[in-house]
Amino acid sequence: MKEKTHLVRNRCLFSIFIIFIYFLCHRVPLNGIDMSAYDNLGLDLGAILTLAVNGSNKRCYVMSLGISPYITSSLIISIVQAMRSKESKARTSPKAMNYWITAISFVVALVQSIFYALELKYMDSNMMSVLLVIFELMAGASIAQYLLLKNKKYGVGGFAPIIVVNMTESLVAIMFGSTFVDLRIPLMISLIMVIIMIFMEMHEKRIPLQRVSVHNVHAEKNYLAIKYNPVGFMAIMFGSSIFMIPQLLFGLLHYFYKDNESLTWLYINLNMSKPFGMCIYIGLMFIFSILLALLFINPKELSEDLLQSGDSIVNVPAGKPTRRYIRKWVLLLSFISTTIMCTCLAVCLYLQYKGIVPSTVAMLPTTFMMLSGLLCTLYLEIKAYRDFDSYKPFI
Repeated sequence: MKEKTHLVRNRCLFSIFIIFIYFLCHRVPLNGIDMSAYDNLGLDLGAILTLAVNGSNKRCYVMSLGISPYITSSLIISIVQAMRSKESKARTSPKAMNYWITAISFVVALVQSIFYALELKYMDSNMMSVLLVIFELMAGASIAQYLLLKNKKYGVGGFAPIIVVNMTESLVAIMFGSTFVDLRIPLMISLIMVIIMIFMEMHEKRIPLQRVSVHNVHAEKNYLAIKYNPVGFMAIMFGSSIFMIPQLLFGLLHYFYKDNESLTWLYINLNMSKPFGMCIYIGLMFIFSILLALLFINPKELSEDLLQSGDSIVNVPAGKPTRRYIRKWVLLLSFISTTIMCTCLAVCLYLQYKGIVPSTVAMLPTTFMMLSGLLCTLYLEIKAYRDFDSYKPFI
């Protein structure tokens, strides 16, 4: 009899190794930067939203870009793929997908590196110093992406270990740097949101299916499952990346056209501390979350797959009625989950804007909400590996 594969143990150990490497590397400072200017830099609201993928609100480290270029490029490719026909998807190899993700990651990293480098404070500001920092930032993003890809292949959670390091580090810094009075309201909201998030992540809507190939006691266990939170914590994380795009665009335009009043107003107000930026962010989050659910859980493809296999939803005719039925549930579940998350965001932003809680702790509920969703995903993946590892080969 063959030995067990020990899949869970090996993958978890590899992810721990990736965490250790990333933890050592992500605090290496950039060359030529005046580090004293960042010693007492606090966490603003916009920085907290991107800490999960960037790793730090202080843009003075080699890995300040974190995995945000890769996540942004993956999102772009996923949206493009979701909009293509099934035949076009079948003709696209995983190698080609990885090529395009890498190419777009390079462009995003370059744009972000230029934007970051122009905003940094240097010991001796000159063109060579700026170019060196741009190169270092892009190198740091490449290292982070390499670690992420290796963990996706050999570890657990994909990009989860890197995000766990970033979020845990930021949470520890916030908790130890704040008083109980400041933390009281955010922690109460966080507790409520964590319970809601775990419930939505661990439960699903099961749509019963009638399969032509199953006519036994197991037929009643056939169903189409849609999570109560269809896109999970991904919407919050990707939403932050989406919000960064207009910020980067107007930031670059403002740098070259500083006399333009409209660009100056947009540059100043398009952030999380201004009402305009708050409204734009929540609006983008709401629309983006629902669109993401429809792209990742494509009702058209699901209905076509059921039609081709001869299967159907119980008491629902095949074809367009099935598509409308699936779309109804995807829209309903995504609307409910998105409304809950956006309400939490709006409450946090309101508390910060009115000065009820400091900006450094205002987004704690969002951070805990993302972390709980991430841990649920990790748990389900490890559970799947454990179930696979529990089978003992007998041939």
